[in-house]
Amino acid sequence: MYNVIEMKNKIETAVSIAENEVKEEFMQLFKNIYKNNSVPNNLSDPKIISLIHLTSYSDLERVISGAGFYVILSDYDAQNNGCILTLNENIRAIYRGEGNTVKKRIQSHLFNSRYKEDYDKRKQKYLNKPENAGRSYYEVFWPACIKLGDGSNGINIDVDEKYNEYSWFLIIHNMRGSSQEVRVQAELAFDELFGKPLACRENT
Repeated sequence: MYNVIEMKNKIETAVSIAENEVKEEFMQLFKNIYKNNSVPNNLSDPKIISLIHLTSYSDLERVISGAGFYVILSDYDAQNNGCILTLNENIRAIYRGEGNTVKKRIQSHLFNSRYKEDYDKRKQKYLNKPENAGRSYYEVFWPACIKLGDGSNGINIDVDEKYNEYSWFLIIHNMRGSSQEVRVQAELAFDELFGKPLACRENT
């Protein structure tokens, strides 16, 4: 006779072992890149890992459209931020995340009003086509985003005076071809090494 409980446990154990191995790989990678808990000014391969200074909305064009792991850093005064990863001492990581479409995800975090407007335009354009009658819009909408200040989901660093006086940087690890399961291990590895940034939505 077969024991399906034992079979299930074998699969769960194998997945847990594989996830831990992937997390350990990311931890070693992050240790090598971010020595002394610091972001280097010159990254070895900008096609794989990029550092972007966001000074205007147009800087989003420099962000990859595909899958990746990302870190948002700023000198915004986020009190009680336990994350120790810094850039030039006063710029600290305040959010880390992953996504299959990083550019849109960053837009949802830091240019939230424009993200909502653009999403609505894409949705209406799709639904207004006769061939799409009766269909549901396929693109995922992200209501849960970075939380700062009053705790609203998403901020607008281009137009909101509470945020546009500060510096904003992105670290993006290109993970084209990855799955969410892989990218989540990058998040866990980051948190274990540097501490979970304050504004991550899991904290709020």
